[in-house]
Amino acid sequence: MWIALLLLTWGVEGVAGVWFCYHYWIFTEIHYGAGALLIGPGNAVVFVLNALITTLSQEYAPHRHPVVLTQEELAHFLIAVYVAAHMFFLVRGVIAPSRERHKLGVRLKPSGREVQRFEQVFAALGRTQAATPDAPPLKRPYNWRVHDDDQGMQMRWIGLTLVIDRGLLMSRHFPPLLAHELAHADSFDLLTRSLYTILPPFRWSLFTLLGLPLACGPIALHPVWMKYWRARVFAADEYAARLGQRHALKRALDDLRWVLDGGRATKGGRWLRETPYIEERIDRLDRYQPPVSQAVV
Repeated sequence: MWIALLLLTWGVEGVAGVWFCYHYWIFTEIHYGAGALLIGPGNAVVFVLNALITTLSQEYAPHRHPVVLTQEELAHFLIAVYVAAHMFFLVRGVIAPSRERHKLGVRLKPSGREVQRFEQVFAALGRTQAATPDAPPLKRPYNWRVHDDDQGMQMRWIGLTLVIDRGLLMSRHFPPLLAHELAHADSFDLLTRSLYTILPPFRWSLFTLLGLPLACGPIALHPVWMKYWRARVFAADEYAARLGQRHALKRALDDLRWVLDGGRATKGGRWLRETPYIEERIDRLDRYQPPVSQAVV
């Protein structure tokens, strides 16, 4: 599913974006009404530039033949700009996680007792996983760091690094929420998120007015992506439940409802948001049925 979504998104961003950019600048005019017409932006730009080049050439180099710009050349140049912009966002997406962690003030190295607390909880999850039939595999985070916020109760992935508020690390809600986050490390979620975030942000779509349809892929498939991320949240909750954290996770979601969900509804529902309502997550945990292990015949 994630591969198909990424390929489709990049296909819209690349193929459809280049097609739009080319035809936006290549068309000359549109006739409508009684002889009236709408001049294409490429035609207008080429006319103005050629007139300016001709005037300057006659003024400063009258014996030289002026260079004439065509719409085809203009379209090819702007397609090159479109591709270069995506190379910029690719580099930006690679360095963005480290910049975000630095801006957040994440400590470079956990303290000794923080490491001890993390290892105790991870070991407890490992014992539960070993003792539970059909339990999912448990994968240690590639890297984890602490955000110095004794009142903070959040945990999030920034790139491939799991960033944990110190307040949550020392709280009783840490084990179930860690189990939830480890589900993302045990799947392709982190890779998918990394490849998705190198696409242009929505605010750059304003350049569509200039013939550069940046972020057209994410915008066109935004509802599909949001549904996908909501499904991944439910899957991570089920992963934690399979590790024996169902009731603890329900308590954590209930107690930290305001922190995790903002304590308010979203206008128009959640179909354009990547996180489901807390009550939906609790309801799914209530209905969760552990998989029945099949005896070997």
